[in-house]
Amino acid sequence: DDPRKSISDAPSFEEYLKMRSGGDATAPAPAAAAPAPAAPAAAAAAPAAPAASAGSGGSIMDTLATLEGPGQVWGAEGIAVGKEESDLKGYDNFGKFVERLKSTGVASELEGAGPFTVFAPTDPAVESYEKMFGPFDANVCMLHVVKGKVPVSQVSSADLTTISGESLKYKRAVRKDFVNDVVIGEKTFGPYNDFPVDVECSNGLIHGISLSLAS
Repeated sequence: DDPRKSISDAPSFEEYLKMRSGGDATAPAPAAAAPAPAAPAAAAAAPAAPAASAGSGGSIMDTLATLEGPGQVWGAEGIAVGKEESDLKGYDNFGKFVERLKSTGVASELEGAGPFTVFAPTDPAVESYEKMFGPFDANVCMLHVVKGKVPVSQVSSADLTTISGESLKYKRAVRKDFVNDVVIGEKTFGPYNDFPVDVECSNGLIHGISLSLAS
């Protein structure tokens, strides 16, 4: 008898196909291999440290004269003049501090080779000090100038002796660095400039501050 049977003799269509081929059914193609699992995403990079503010490359006095301070918003008073509270009002610069350095003669020392680190109060800081305590004289000016080059990253451990021989006091509180109870590296509201720090000059560094160290 013919080993190949009719479809009616086969228990299933698959068996019928086997009998038609002499019992050697073609093996089904193997299933495609499952795709390899995707490689884990690379870990997110750690946030970069704040960049140092750009200086002019000139001396401390030259740089202070043109340095742009923190941006200030209008706040509630802007509503009366048609401004949003978050609109930029202007920048608190360092012109008054420059004037006091020149008028007291301290500027001549800051034209030297240094290096020096200057904690520079903004214009409102100078005005506030003079209203509350009196003239921003030579002694007050010198209190804002430290011998040597002290970046913000080293302010906690550096010698903070001023050019007048006084020692400034450092402390760490609420995750901020303070010198004579004034925040170093203060932030502002909104997308505008923070207080400049680590501003490179030919004879030192400048850190902008919001209050006088003599307050």
